[in-house]
Amino acid sequence: MPPKYRILVAEDDRDIRELIRTRLIAAGFEVHTARNGSEALSSVSAVRPNALVLDINMPEVDGFAVLEALSARGQLLPVLVLTARHAVDDVKRAIKLGAKDYLTKPFTEAQLQARVGRLLRLVETGPPATFLPD
Repeated sequence: MPPKYRILVAEDDRDIRELIRTRLIAAGFEVHTARNGSEALSSVSAVRPNALVLDINMPEVDGFAVLEALSARGQLLPVLVLTARHAVDDVKRAIKLGAKDYLTKPFTEAQLQARVGRLLRLVETGPPATFLPD
């Protein structure tokens, strides 16, 4: 049986990207990856993911610019920002730009799977909600 949901992971650190990819595949998701913001924007159109796990600190195009571009394109999909940046202003900016959740590194497998699960419930239930950090 094919995976029910497609997740795009945009993360420039290869080890972290592969860790996230492996954990989400183990949870039953179809996972695609992007190494930077430019690849993420191209992949959103090509892959048509159900959700996006997005780092902020990436080369070429950062995560904030990805959120801005997605909004400008009208490509509204649930986004989990997963980043080392933990300042309140960064959280507020990401949420204002359309992110639905925000998780800081380091993170546990359980946290990752729970947060992605919450994003995907948005796909099933309709109206977008924003989840604030625990």
